[in-house]
Amino acid sequence: MPDRYSRRLIDHLQHDSYSPADIPTLAHDLGVAPDETALFAHAVDALAKANRLVVDAQGKVTLPQAGETIVGVLRKNQRGFGFVVPQTPVAEGDVFIPPPAMGDALSGDTVKVKVQRQARSGKTELAGKIIEVITRKRSRFTGELTRQGSSWVVYPDGRELTQPVVVRDAASRNAKPGDKVVIEILHYPEGSTLAEGVITEVLGEAGLPSVETQAVIAAYNLPGEFDERVSAQARRCAEHFDRQLAQLESDGFSDRDDLRGQFIITIDPPDAKDYDDAIHITRTPDGWELGVHIADVAHWIPPGSPLDEEARARGNSVYLPRHVIPMLPEVLSNGICSLQEGVPRFCKSAFMHYNRRGELLRSGVAQVLIQSAKRLTYLEAQALIDGDQAEARRHAKTEPNYTPQLIATLREMDLCARAIRERRRRAGMIHLELPDVVLIYDDQGRVIDAEKEDDAFTHTLIEMFMVEANEVLARLFERVRVPVLRRVHPEPTPGDVDDLRNTAKVAGFSIPKRPTRQELQSLLDATRGTAAAPAVHFAVLRTLTRAEYSPALIGHFALASEAYAHFTSPIRRYPDLTLHRALAAYLALTANGKNPPRDDDERARAGELLRQSPLCPPEHDLAKVGAECTRTEENAASAEESLRSFLVLQLLADHVGESFPAMVTGCTAAGVFVKLEKYLAEGLIKSAELPSGRQDDGGRSTGAWRLDQRTGRLVHSGTGRSFGIGDQLHVTITKVDLALRKMDVAVTDPNARDKGKGRKVYPKRGASALATPEGPVALGGGRISIDWETLKQGQDGSARRSQRSKQRDKAKGNKRRDRK
Repeated sequence: MPDRYSRRLIDHLQHDSYSPADIPTLAHDLGVAPDETALFAHAVDALAKANRLVVDAQGKVTLPQAGETIVGVLRKNQRGFGFVVPQTPVAEGDVFIPPPAMGDALSGDTVKVKVQRQARSGKTELAGKIIEVITRKRSRFTGELTRQGSSWVVYPDGRELTQPVVVRDAASRNAKPGDKVVIEILHYPEGSTLAEGVITEVLGEAGLPSVETQAVIAAYNLPGEFDERVSAQARRCAEHFDRQLAQLESDGFSDRDDLRGQFIITIDPPDAKDYDDAIHITRTPDGWELGVHIADVAHWIPPGSPLDEEARARGNSVYLPRHVIPMLPEVLSNGICSLQEGVPRFCKSAFMHYNRRGELLRSGVAQVLIQSAKRLTYLEAQALIDGDQAEARRHAKTEPNYTPQLIATLREMDLCARAIRERRRRAGMIHLELPDVVLIYDDQGRVIDAEKEDDAFTHTLIEMFMVEANEVLARLFERVRVPVLRRVHPEPTPGDVDDLRNTAKVAGFSIPKRPTRQELQSLLDATRGTAAAPAVHFAVLRTLTRAEYSPALIGHFALASEAYAHFTSPIRRYPDLTLHRALAAYLALTANGKNPPRDDDERARAGELLRQSPLCPPEHDLAKVGAECTRTEENAASAEESLRSFLVLQLLADHVGESFPAMVTGCTAAGVFVKLEKYLAEGLIKSAELPSGRQDDGGRSTGAWRLDQRTGRLVHSGTGRSFGIGDQLHVTITKVDLALRKMDVAVTDPNARDKGKGRKVYPKRGASALATPEGPVALGGGRISIDWETLKQGQDGSARRSQRSKQRDKAKGNKRRDRK
């Protein structure tokens, strides 16, 4: 089966709304092309033989039934229970694990579960007991050290280990209460017994931004300094640059075009140091010629070299608040591979010719030598397009020498980018309007404010040009049938679309059962600027799957691209570097792009030769690299979010009791999730604390909150009051837990408590047994115990909701990262 269908088929079968269907119905629901239905049916049969799905006597397709044991990944709730997501999906869904059956497993561990079936609401569901931890997700944690009587404990950061960890070596490490420390777990928590660990590093005073940054680096196992082998190779590259440039000139540019005479510019954020893309444009009788020039990182990093091995292990650069962990040493990323103003640099380039409607007429590729004529910031470039040179100077980072050629060039780029954007929108490119903010820091790195991200069109201008270059490279290798590492983004499953259709219906709009990209974009356009816009735009975001790296020919749904790959950021993404290597092989075969294959026979011969090149790995090797890079990307995004969340919540901890405008972003039976509009910090309003409008004589709410599966709104059974995604509220911050990265809020009412600064309180997570009226519990030779009864009693039906959809929602990346 084409990979473009296999994953979507499994996802579709997993969805709660799926009813067993035959193969023709599935092919229709998944949008299988008519000429691929036979291949689709053959592949369904192959999946059935591999026991990944079942075709019954009536031809209905389902997932297989669970066996006596299941292997999967544990997703643990803070209240003690959890769900195991099977590695091979089963018809019954995820496996519920009650607290007593948890053993010593932590969230994220790969475990083996002994399964029991139980009937619930007319369906068979799975519960189980963990009988083996196969793989630990992590054994190292960071947290704040504190003293409880004569005992030392660490309150871990994050939500994977939510009970304190006993440590016995604090004194020997010269640690003191309030220090942020790194610990290695010796004994994992089990039943009512707390974990025990050893301090491996004392980072410093908890709460200091520099210390919290190091804590996140340690917690997410992010890389540190480059070793000497890697640094030495990078230095040699830099030392050889002038020699290679002189050799290139003496050889008469035999394998690289000299474009130093072209008017080429860069447009980047004001604090950028690694300029990996530059652009030029020329007006033509029928439109424009656009050149996108990308730093030729592959020229300096041979496959298998120390630099290559390190770049692959890192996968990508990590952009923490005020701290960058580069994929490549700075002598490369900020030096010979950075397209600095006025300096010659090696590049690989894509050239696109467009008509006035932004339609691509033809394209080409080459390796070149450029020299950027001007470095601009986004707001500087936008001001020049708008004719405001005084405003441009305010945002300049280099000499503000604005020539008529520069201004004319920028305005042609603006026209071309707008034409491309309109063409892509006609093709169905998804354009979401979701809030984003820029954080403001003081000199120590503490967040002191936030402001809306600027909406300069120059951001979109660069995005459109980079998307076009990425697409040109992906199509080039598709035509010669050479596998490369692609950026794939499957279309939504029918089940996910059902949820969106319900949201749209409540908002007064309707969409088909299998909407096209154009129909989704029409829905977004129709709601833009209306009260329904936040709910609908968030619902579309939740409907979209997560993009990842794979050699599969799946395309990129959100960008309306049938073939897409990352080419434009090889300084900071390893997948781009692999594509640059494949391009080097292609350019060597085609006289630097001057003799491209002209027909099917020539393309077939070119493809055969390229597949033999060591610069073009086979598909199974690329699949492995893609999975690694997807993991490192997700880990980096989680680390970035963790530190950003801490710094924002650290500011908001001083505003407990104050009220802020917010918007509802999610509803569950447990409560309503909201985001503060200014800071985009997420908080939870528990169902029991939602105002229903009806109270008994004791002031307590009567009735109950129920999640309406049809509308996705949380509705009160007594009064009909409801909350749903997109609703605007004013909320009051009631509690901030920095370790958990968690904030509780309440709907603001006239009786809200007075504003005031929140005092720092150590959380009581799992620590109830650490102290008694008689004093601290003695450690003796054992470990500290806690009572789980309240957790056992706290399990209700809503708590058993599958964690898979929650994880999928939280994994939605910023789509902008796919546009450059």
